[in-house]
Amino acid sequence: MSPKTILDELAQQGLLSKEQQTTIADIEDRRPFSVHFELRSILYVGILLFAMGLGLLIYDNIDRISHTAVVVTMSVLCLLCFAFAWLYRPPMSNRHVKSRSPFSDYALILGCLLFLTLEGYLQYQYNLFGERYGLVTIIPAVLFLILAYRFDHRGVLSMALVALISWIGVTIQPLNLYFKGNFFDLKITFSAIILSLVLIGAGMFLERQLIKRHFTFTYLTIAGNLLLLALVAGVFNFDDLRIMFALGLAAACFLFDRYARYNYARRGRSRRERAFLYALMSSVYGYIGFTYLLFHYLEPNNYVGTLYFLLTGIGLVMYLLHYRRTLVTT
Repeated sequence: MSPKTILDELAQQGLLSKEQQTTIADIEDRRPFSVHFELRSILYVGILLFAMGLGLLIYDNIDRISHTAVVVTMSVLCLLCFAFAWLYRPPMSNRHVKSRSPFSDYALILGCLLFLTLEGYLQYQYNLFGERYGLVTIIPAVLFLILAYRFDHRGVLSMALVALISWIGVTIQPLNLYFKGNFFDLKITFSAIILSLVLIGAGMFLERQLIKRHFTFTYLTIAGNLLLLALVAGVFNFDDLRIMFALGLAAACFLFDRYARYNYARRGRSRRERAFLYALMSSVYGYIGFTYLLFHYLEPNNYVGTLYFLLTGIGLVMYLLHYRRTLVTT
């Protein structure tokens, strides 16, 4: 609810006089507001654009720039970023801690992106890892995981988890990555499900051990989406195991919905925001899976199908809006 709406309701109830309402509204209108989120977003976008620009610069001028100069320049920039982040590193703690400089977090992110660019360049130009493609992803996964816990950085943790997920796919079916999507292969699908369950279990275990409890949200978001996506892919692609994947999807959606309600019941706005995300995940993936099964087995005609999408789409949006409104107003 906006401050103006609250003031109008208080005035209608006789709890505020007209003069008090006008004074408070004037103070609210002139109160400075924070641009912290906007500035952080601009800095992150700037870092991404810098990394992309560096890659495009190397790609467009590869014939005119010495390979040694490219490797040395990227290595120096990467080391400088890591050195700056280490110079202003936060104290080691299992709790949430902040860096001593507002720019060290961005330096760490830039250093990680430069490391990925450097590693990819070395593999492309010098075939550093040969045909051991798994090393290309497992090395940054391990490095970023260590950096995430040492520097208490959820962005780096996300990069580590994504690299770990990529390592699973590259290790099991390296050539399929070039010819078809991962989830058309049963091994990839089962591996994704197992890995996501391991990551979810690890996140919940570390939370119970009071080790970086704020990392749990990152674990559940990335691993949860991977789990639900793999289950939906199983429903779509594997006829013999469709019922098994459908039951697994239903169970996963139910558990995420229960966890969303658990977070909603706890105090704190951040937990309620997370509750909405979990509810959104369970609703959207569940809706996709249920709709596919419905059309696969019942095969409704075009008129019924159109009516179904119209009514259920409106119902899903209304449910999510109501859920969101409940979080904001309570």
